[in-house]
Amino acid sequence: MFDIGAGEFIAIAIVAVLILGPDKLPKAIATVVSWTRTIREQAASARREIVAAAEIDPSVTEDFKSAVRDIGELHPRRLAASILTDDAAGTPKPPAAPGRGGSNGLPDKQQASIFDPDAT
Repeated sequence: MFDIGAGEFIAIAIVAVLILGPDKLPKAIATVVSWTRTIREQAASARREIVAAAEIDPSVTEDFKSAVRDIGELHPRRLAASILTDDAAGTPKPPAAPGRGGSNGLPDKQQASIFDPDAT
């Protein structure tokens, strides 16, 4: 959720000790933890209520999640990475455009000339 590394966490801890002081810090941490739990419980409750009110079948939501994941795989960076890397694991490459010859969408004659190291 939050991309906080060790350095940022230490900096936040130092600032918290300086602002709150060592005597108030444990109570502040306990308060933040309890707020976090309350918010999570309310979010889960709201989600359950929405699903119940909309009469959504849980299997439909799983299908929707998998469809969204499939769409996420069509991100241009992922597509470029899958096309441009030679993966020995054999990850599937996107299909060629209809009516074209090769796997990269070019006619068979132009397959070998797709990458020119002198042009880069």
